[in-house]
Amino acid sequence: MSEPERLAWPGLRVVGRMVGRAMITRCPNCGGKPVLRDWFHLHERCPACGIALERGEESDYYIGGMLLNITLCFVIFAVGFWGVLIVTYPRVPWDVLQYGLVAAMVLLPVLLYPISRLVWLAVDLAVRPQSEKTDADGD
Repeated sequence: MSEPERLAWPGLRVVGRMVGRAMITRCPNCGGKPVLRDWFHLHERCPACGIALERGEESDYYIGGMLLNITLCFVIFAVGFWGVLIVTYPRVPWDVLQYGLVAAMVLLPVLLYPISRLVWLAVDLAVRPQSEKTDADGD
């Protein structure tokens, strides 16, 4: 029986660089592009460094990306709502808030989908780097 994988948290500079690359839809590992096959699908591997962009954990990995997507959308919604409310008080444009933020909550998950998947991948790669054995197996 092999020893379980050890999680290691790299420095904030490394994580920040990886997340920054992911936010501009580049490979979190090397910054190469293109990593998107289309808006809803990643390439199997990075064209520059060859690292697997799909970690092979379909259900768990997908759920993590979706959780991040929903969280980002909620934060943007809350900041937008309170920002407009504070800036425009006492003449709050309730119609703009009602329709604008509903439209944003429909569009934001679609617009943030690839970014949330890549940011989730960046954090996962930072905590659990892909080993030579894992990369060779395609897992």
